[in-house]
Amino acid sequence: MSGILLRWLGGGGGDTICQHLMNNNPDTHMNFIPGLTDVHSTGRTIIDDNHDADYPLISLLGRADPIIDKEKLKEEFAKLIKEHKKFIVKFHNFDQEFDHMLKDYIDINDVGFDLGFLPFIIQANIEKFANTQHPMYDLKYNNTLEKIGQKLNDHQKRQVLMWSMILHAIKCLNEFDLDKAPIRTQDLFYNNTRVENFFKEQGYNIVLNTKFFSDWKNNNTKYLPSKKYQNCLKNKDYDYNNQKELSIVERYIFLSLAGQNFTFLD
Repeated sequence: MSGILLRWLGGGGGDTICQHLMNNNPDTHMNFIPGLTDVHSTGRTIIDDNHDADYPLISLLGRADPIIDKEKLKEEFAKLIKEHKKFIVKFHNFDQEFDHMLKDYIDINDVGFDLGFLPFIIQANIEKFANTQHPMYDLKYNNTLEKIGQKLNDHQKRQVLMWSMILHAIKCLNEFDLDKAPIRTQDLFYNNTRVENFFKEQGYNIVLNTKFFSDWKNNNTKYLPSKKYQNCLKNKDYDYNNQKELSIVERYIFLSLAGQNFTFLD
């Protein structure tokens, strides 16, 4: 096996990791190129698609679009492995069938998280894109939610989007054991060595001791889970009505963990 497939949910810090991989591995084939960085305001890093005519489907994997032709994509990966000893492919598709198709070709490495860090994933994702795309953007492949969204104001749509993202994230966490992933988003804050060692073991260089990464981390602390959330989670006290001490995202996570149906919380 050769190369790395790096997968994460939006908001998981993967673009920031890839930005550093680009800087430290110049001879590696990648399906992404440098894009917009905005670490001083939203804390957002964006890398763009690398449009390669030899691998048209792999070039598009950096988006969160559904995989339409899995067999053709499998053929592209076989070609990529044959033609490149080193490559890094980013993607966001959590699909068990796709994973099974590729298991004889290459390992899929997830940037994981646990329930304790779930608020960061959701808050970072939704806040960083708040001013750049419609709040229902990520629901465009769900016809029911898209129809519901047509009857709601933007504030309500935002809450429906939060709920949908939380349910999807928890589903991925459970089905793909993301809390046991080789690297996790919280490592970017608390264990940089774990991230650097993981890529070193795979034959790739990454150095997180940079001003860019320091700026990214400083401007992403506002998305970290609250201590109240962490304490409530530990005690399984899913106090989703606590408006004073919990963020709206944390409250919706607790609403889900409490086994409740969706409702507008404020």
